[in-house]
Amino acid sequence: MISPKSILLGCTLLLGLTACDTVSESDRFTGPLSVEAKKNVLIEDFTGQRCPNCPLAAEQIASLQQAYGAERVIAVSIHGGSLSVSENTSAIGLANDQGQDYNNHWGVQSWPKGYIDRSGSLVDFEQWGAQVFSRFSVTPKAALSVSGLTYDAATRRLTFTAHAKGEADVTGHLQVWLTESGIVAPQLMPTGGTNRKYVHNHVFRASVSAPYGDELTLTDGQTVDKTYETTLKDKWVADKMSLVIFFWNDQDGVMQVIDQAVL
Repeated sequence: MISPKSILLGCTLLLGLTACDTVSESDRFTGPLSVEAKKNVLIEDFTGQRCPNCPLAAEQIASLQQAYGAERVIAVSIHGGSLSVSENTSAIGLANDQGQDYNNHWGVQSWPKGYIDRSGSLVDFEQWGAQVFSRFSVTPKAALSVSGLTYDAATRRLTFTAHAKGEADVTGHLQVWLTESGIVAPQLMPTGGTNRKYVHNHVFRASVSAPYGDELTLTDGQTVDKTYETTLKDKWVADKMSLVIFFWNDQDGVMQVIDQAVL
């Protein structure tokens, strides 16, 4: 395990543009702790380019991934809400209609906020480490994998098959997202001002499955295969993109999640 810096980050208020609750010393997680993870953990990072505290949440994600591995801590940055910039109105915007719908659906009213494995409630980024660590110990009810991934650069057509294997008898939703990293676009910063060359990672681009997943019923030991096809938009950079695939339901939250590079 790489020895990381402390993953405790301060919560900065700037110009009253976003709310960030104070977290008591007893509730803060300063990790990392040694852990044998039973499952991977998904962080849905609700963020915005006009949110000055949001880069702090991105730093928290980077620290957690350094501590436990990017294959174990999988993040998706969902731009939406009043502090985002829409791609519909600006060439530099990273928010899209589906991301806005997710913000509304989960009741996000201040940024940054995180939803950890769709378990519990939305929390501030100072609490992400403790929740991630807790979710590592959950026995997964599904195993996920990808095969047959092909990308045609001429048509920008992406095809693949997702496999969901039951580790228990369970009904849930197989959700497949596209994310992109390495996007250079403006971002308000905690220290004030705008960084016009800020690098945005794990940015939610589109849902390949139904927006809240395709319903599947698994039995213990059974594998269900679903083949998907989608076309990447011209402005998306294929070799910076990933498939984030997870299986979830309201009772168990995210039962397993994987990240698969497109190329």
